[in-house]
Amino acid sequence: MRLTSIAVAAGLAALVPLGTAAPAAAHPLGDPQTVRLAADGREVTALWSAAPDDLLVLGSVTGALDEQREYVFEMGADGEPEPVGDSDAERLIASGAVADYLAANITVSQDGTDCPAQVDLGGLVEDGAELVFTCERTVTAVDVTVTVLTDADPAYRSVAFARAADREQMLYTAETPTAAWRFDARTESGTSWPVPVAIGSVVLLVAAGGLFGLRRLRAAARP
Repeated sequence: MRLTSIAVAAGLAALVPLGTAAPAAAHPLGDPQTVRLAADGREVTALWSAAPDDLLVLGSVTGALDEQREYVFEMGADGEPEPVGDSDAERLIASGAVADYLAANITVSQDGTDCPAQVDLGGLVEDGAELVFTCERTVTAVDVTVTVLTDADPAYRSVAFARAADREQMLYTAETPTAAWRFDARTESGTSWPVPVAIGSVVLLVAAGGLFGLRRLRAAARP
């Protein structure tokens, strides 16, 4: 284990030892996870993506990646997380446990009835995991719950964006894991994902709830 630098922020009482499993060292104060939502007919599509270090935490909490990782603190605001190594990426994409975990922690319900999900992990590392939920009727109003990685650390947050919905974005937290979404039933079909222009303001909102000056705890994957 090596610490390149440690920034002590106001309100930070102590640093937890980092030599154990990844969930114990999970650090949710970096960029939030994102969930892009779209509705088409009876289906809701959710594209979930996260930074490389969060993917390694995902691998740890699901058991897809069971080795210890090396954790690094960096102060620089422009520091980029280490990419997920090829062997780790293969194990994450091939893991049924990862697919089951995402299906259990990103859910869609229509009038109180869960919409079953099909999970595609093919683009997990580069583009995100795609979950397609099939509901009983044409989707106009659904409840979407997002709790990914809050079992590793309740401070993890996810920002959801939607196309042709009654809101542009939603910040999911451990305290507010569920939100109602209304979609325009006349929306054109397809799930081309728009670039969320408001993500900068949401990232600032996330940062406001955390500690300033402390960069994301990064888990460097083995190649």
